[in-house]
Amino acid sequence: MGFNNIEEKSLGYSLLYTTVRFWHNVVFYKKVIVVNKQNIPKDANVIFTPNHQNALMDALALLFTIPRRLVFMARADIFAKPALAAILYFIKILPIYRSRDGKGSVQKNKAVFVRTVDVLTAGCGLVLLPEGSHEGVHKIRPLKKGFARIAFQTEESNNFSLDIKIVPIGIDYSNYQDFRTTLIVNFGAAISVSDYYDQFKENPALAINGLKDDLEGKMKELIVNIESEEYYELYDLLKDIYNDKMRESMGLTERNHPNKFKADRELIRLLGRFEKENPEEMPALDKLVKSYSAKRNRYGFSNELLQEGRVSVFSLMLKSAWLVATLPVFIFGFLNNMLPWGITVWAGSKIKDPQFKSSFKFVVLMLAFPIFYILQTVVFALFCELSWGSWIYLLSLPISAVLAWWWNSGFKHLKNQWKFLSFAKKSNPGFVKMMEEYHLIIGKADEVVS
Repeated sequence: MGFNNIEEKSLGYSLLYTTVRFWHNVVFYKKVIVVNKQNIPKDANVIFTPNHQNALMDALALLFTIPRRLVFMARADIFAKPALAAILYFIKILPIYRSRDGKGSVQKNKAVFVRTVDVLTAGCGLVLLPEGSHEGVHKIRPLKKGFARIAFQTEESNNFSLDIKIVPIGIDYSNYQDFRTTLIVNFGAAISVSDYYDQFKENPALAINGLKDDLEGKMKELIVNIESEEYYELYDLLKDIYNDKMRESMGLTERNHPNKFKADRELIRLLGRFEKENPEEMPALDKLVKSYSAKRNRYGFSNELLQEGRVSVFSLMLKSAWLVATLPVFIFGFLNNMLPWGITVWAGSKIKDPQFKSSFKFVVLMLAFPIFYILQTVVFALFCELSWGSWIYLLSLPISAVLAWWWNSGFKHLKNQWKFLSFAKKSNPGFVKMMEEYHLIIGKADEVVS
């Protein structure tokens, strides 16, 4: 598979796709939630335009939630080396040339636009990242014009007969880096490029800007979008602190990521209104929230733990007894999975860009666990006289990994609950101050949403 047949099916790509999808949707993420999938036009030429917060994971989020083959577009300079270019074509990525790429770049783009037409008419989706680069922030950054130029030039090269639809997409992560978290992919209503044909023919620049602004507005509706520059951190912290009460006020009783997403969006909207109407109160609230968050981080407590409040000693004792009883299961799972997991965590720690950490961890995880499982099973078989014993051991490895993960998560939470109870009973001064600030924040947030 190469530049001239990138839209075609291939056995190698299908096998890779199936393997990576399993690790992405089943292993790495606890849950992948697709919202408004009906907004994807059927039997239409579609360009998908997601926000870009989390490097490779954004591309995978689309790849495994959109029911059609996808071809991505990336800057041409990464195709400079033939070997790397061959790999990029194999995983269905086309180059897009910019004026900075030197002489002949415009001519090369003509060939690319011919290929985009083939991609679209073959029933594939084209994916463009309109923000241009990734950044781990909860907001839509100013869009680049490249996606609009590509859409119009592709139409122009085909006499404006393709009727391309642009589908805005909002991707939201419950945590950018952690394993076993939740991912939401939210599809917005499609934009018809044909709505801008007449304007483009008269004034291309005006049409490009109009399409860009239209898409930007629709993308903002699909994510938790914090527009405040001065108080971005305040918004980001407060949405986690107040989430339980915000959900309750909206009648969303279950604590899950879709409900958190809805509550976060509403709180951000109301806080934006409060900032406009009461700008003089924002500095004090900002200082209070940051002071509380610093103390909470120092003690290692989660906002969820403070929202739960005190738990009974009897309940904690029951949980402790259960963890002690199941400790052998954890030990077995830990000992048999510590090497591939340790390598995955170590590899992630070596990546400086926080938004590349999850991408790198995902790739290492997908490679390390199968390799170590095979090696460990071979070693086990050398010492096991029963032929079926090795198969049982191999089957136990992923099961024990899941059980050890659950046990460790439960242990960490229980440890913090005991710590919280101890601090509360001893009236630890720092803890008391943290709780005072917490209740002041909740009271102020109540005022914001009222």
